[in-house]
Amino acid sequence: MFQVLKQLDKTLFWDIRFDDLDIEKNADFIIERVLSFGDVKDYHLLRKMYDYEKIKKAAIKANYPNKKTINFWSIIFDIPLNKFLCIKKLSMPKPNAFWKR
Repeated sequence: MFQVLKQLDKTLFWDIRFDDLDIEKNADFIIERVLSFGDVKDYHLLRKMYDYEKIKKAAIKANYPNKKTINFWSIIFDIPLNKFLCIKKLSMPKPNAFWKR
C-alpha cells in the first residue's frame, strides 16, 4: 500500500516531509489533502489505499475545505451539507466588537 502512496502527487503535501507520512496514522490528513487539492488520478490512487466509507468519514471531519469543495463532496458522497463539521463551524455566530451581552 505504501507503493500507492508514493504515486500520489507530492505537491499535495507541500508543507510536510512526504516520507514521514504513515498510511494508517495520517489517513484523515492524506484523504483530506487529496479530496481538497488532488485530481482524478490522485482520487483513484486514494481509493486503492482506503475504502469508500473511510474516505467519506474523513470528508465529513475535514477542517478547512472551501465551500465549492464541500458542495462537490456532498454530491459525490451523498452527504447532506449540514453533516460536514466545517459547515457547522462556518455557521456558528461570530462575536464582533459591538456585540452586547
